[in-house]
Amino acid sequence: MLPRHITAVVRNRLADYPAVALVGPRQCGKITLSRQIGGGYFDLC
Repeated sequence: MLPRHITAVVRNRLADYPAVALVGPRQCGKITLSRQIGGGYFDLC
């Protein structure tokens, strides 16, 4: 799996806020990132 530099940023934001939105194009790793940090996710499609 590719290392994601945004992981630390998302963890820091989650320390300050109850939720963080991950937005981006299809198949860029949003759900994978969410699963890596142990969070839940909602698909708003």
